[in-house]
Amino acid sequence: MLIEKARRLLVGTAAGVVVLSGAGCSGQDAGQDAGKGFGARAGGALTYEALRSLAFKDGEVPNTHDTPVEEPAPKKSERTFPPVSDASCQSVLDVLEAKGASAVVRQVFNWKDDLWGGGSTLASYRGEGAEQAFDRLEEGLQTCRSYSGESYEGAYTTEVTGVGAPQVGQVGDEALTFRTVTPTKDGLVMHQDHVFVRTGKVTATFRKAEAGHEGTFPRDLVQRQVDRLAEAQGS
Repeated sequence: MLIEKARRLLVGTAAGVVVLSGAGCSGQDAGQDAGKGFGARAGGALTYEALRSLAFKDGEVPNTHDTPVEEPAPKKSERTFPPVSDASCQSVLDVLEAKGASAVVRQVFNWKDDLWGGGSTLASYRGEGAEQAFDRLEEGLQTCRSYSGESYEGAYTTEVTGVGAPQVGQVGDEALTFRTVTPTKDGLVMHQDHVFVRTGKVTATFRKAEAGHEGTFPRDLVQRQVDRLAEAQGS
């Protein structure tokens, strides 16, 4: 029960992270609207179908049971939470949730012999939306150090640490990493590694959770996913 509650706190939906969901839109409405389009681009942005085709397929990621893509949920079924205690941190959460994106695809990585797994969020933007999202995230992380909020499991407090550049060489047009630490009411301390990359008009967020110690989302998977997104945009 203790482990299951912690999994719900951190994973929440199949690919999202509840302690990073903050308030408002979960990003599903953007993905749902974009999913109605046809073709690879809509208004200069990759569509939901195009993004989904660029996500990893089962069997492409070593040492995983599966890598399911989350289906867009009906907007009316979403549950929202009040904004977190710090405005700069709320801005960070909004970017991680791909608020304002024209299409959003979320994927789960269920690794073998790994209780906590990981996830990614691919988001396509029109115009300069992707650049603006990266700028908001970078600006928010300059002052976001900790915040409190509400999740499906109740109140929580999260500390933000380790803001920097990914240790994977040049990846995408812009990239950064940071970590979060969230104690649970059941005595676990949950650590999450976050990598955020912009390539063209698309952003990709990767996260890996661990209990009691730091984990790292595989940087080779980051590079592989970003290369796919860049190629699809002709970059």
